[in-house]
Amino acid sequence: MTTNLHYLIAGMAVLLVVLWQYSHQRQMDDRNSLMFRRLLTVVSLDVFTELVSTCFILYAPYSFGVGRMLSNTVFYLFQAILPLMLLYYVCTLCSSRVISTGTVLRMGIPTIVLVFIILTNPFTEKLFYFDSTAYYHGPWYLLLYVSALLHIAAAAIFVAVHRDAVSRRNLTALLTVFLLAAFGIAAQAVNPAVLTIGFGLSLSILAMYLTINNPCACMDSLTGLNDKQYLLRRMNELTDAHKAFHIITVYAYQLDHMNKVSGVQSGDEFLRRAAEHMQEIAGRNVFRVTGKRFLLLTFSLREYEACLTSLRQVFRTQPDDEQAAPSPVILCGVVGAEKLGTGGLVLDYAEYLESLAARRGGTEVIQNDRKNRDSFYYNKQVEQFLHRAIDEDLFEVYYQPVYSLHQQRFVTLEALSRLRHPTLGWISPDIFIRLAEKNRLISQITELQLRRVCRFLRENPALRASIANVKINLSPLDLIHSDGGSHLIRILDEYGLPYSCFQFEITETVATEYSASLTRVAESFQAAGIGLCLDDFGSGYANLNTVMQLPFSVIKLDRSLLFHICTDKNAALFYQSIVSAFCRLGYRIIAEGVETQEEMELLRSWNVDMIQGYYFSRPLPPSELLRLLTEEAVEQM
Repeated sequence: MTTNLHYLIAGMAVLLVVLWQYSHQRQMDDRNSLMFRRLLTVVSLDVFTELVSTCFILYAPYSFGVGRMLSNTVFYLFQAILPLMLLYYVCTLCSSRVISTGTVLRMGIPTIVLVFIILTNPFTEKLFYFDSTAYYHGPWYLLLYVSALLHIAAAAIFVAVHRDAVSRRNLTALLTVFLLAAFGIAAQAVNPAVLTIGFGLSLSILAMYLTINNPCACMDSLTGLNDKQYLLRRMNELTDAHKAFHIITVYAYQLDHMNKVSGVQSGDEFLRRAAEHMQEIAGRNVFRVTGKRFLLLTFSLREYEACLTSLRQVFRTQPDDEQAAPSPVILCGVVGAEKLGTGGLVLDYAEYLESLAARRGGTEVIQNDRKNRDSFYYNKQVEQFLHRAIDEDLFEVYYQPVYSLHQQRFVTLEALSRLRHPTLGWISPDIFIRLAEKNRLISQITELQLRRVCRFLRENPALRASIANVKINLSPLDLIHSDGGSHLIRILDEYGLPYSCFQFEITETVATEYSASLTRVAESFQAAGIGLCLDDFGSGYANLNTVMQLPFSVIKLDRSLLFHICTDKNAALFYQSIVSAFCRLGYRIIAEGVETQEEMELLRSWNVDMIQGYYFSRPLPPSELLRLLTEEAVEQM
């Protein structure tokens, strides 16, 4: 019978190409990548030894009996070990948990038995043997094929059980791997003269490399660093293995400003240079997590402190220094990051720490402590509760009335969302609104609040007659959607209320991010007869040009502008000049945060008519608001 070596040679060629390409790429240290490297090495040795042993059988003189027996025995050993390694590979892909020693031994028992049979084969001749003229299969020869197919079946079952932990792309890749390996084994079992096992294994390795274990798939194209996907896998493995690690994040918070001022190419160059500096500090344990955020992974406190010190020097170097990365960043350090649990929580905590930075234009360093960690866990509890609160409509609406000094009564209301947690109590609106915006839930909360306000106004026609309108805050996410404005208008139509009963508030921060979509939404509100109010003027960077780009009719002056107006002449003059300028332009002014009579009298003298603040009323639940307005109406009779 003539032996066909063509498939075997082709398989060896495929493996050599994969080995060459893989060895010249950035290596990864997660368990699945390590297992793939071992599997690639063993498959390559398996195909090579099969090629050598076959050549010994076909071409070497039969005086080389020891060489034939030794090469064939080594080849059979690789054939016995490979199916078990494939099973281990699948386990590392489907789960980040470390395989226990007991599990490894139990999984390896059939392979250990098979290895024993192979090592004793020179004496028992159960698998193969030679005589003076040829090579023969022993009575147990098919045991290798059965073992391989059973291990592939076990791997397939393991994948099926853990399919929720594997992406659809990886599931498809694994199915391809199983089919290629099984086809090669079955084809050679049917026709032993055609050596297809090595070819099937080489194609399986190629499929793994192209779809699952290609380092380029987990690499940032701009900086050459590993990406967030790989980082999460790495951190989850370290956490599951109970290995301590510490992280430092580098957040380039002024990158957007750099791109606007100097161009995107300058921003990209900064990112590349920053990545180079960080690799010099931490080697290949540097990752690009998002467009503006990097992460350094360290494994000892000494390494952590050294990296943090070096990063401070790099990002505080003067811009004219060629070794600098001249842009301020926020450095966040987390010691004992494995205690947080999953890699996702580690990144969330680092992002939370970054949000605490003052961002005054320089490089800042924030490190975790007990207070920050407790605050983070509080935020996570609130974040989890938000989904339930939306599903069950647990939000409440409070109303803060606005007082007219000229009419000496309350003339309008601001609707404010409130949320009570069953164990945490009342949650600050600043917290749950920020978390809702982060998780893209704010539009649902806006809709729930708007419907509550509509029901409240429809149930109280006397209230509609006594006030001009109810002001409702809109989030940026409510305004960026092309149909955001029309959706809110449709809700008003459902309740049959006049559009004039409502006024939408847009914060100064949103107004400064002037865009075509915001203009379209604002114009749709204006066309429908819904007023627009600019909220929190003076808290950010808005100017008169910003205000005049959108059709606002009312301007709310932020509470921060009131500070010291009663004691500082310059502060008072500044506030008065703002009021005067807006009044001359025809805007109506609401002074926010008024708490004392002295502040109120000063505002009256500057012709500010509408006052909102605790001096006249705090935010009230609907029943207390109706009681307040009823008492006011009785007093004025």
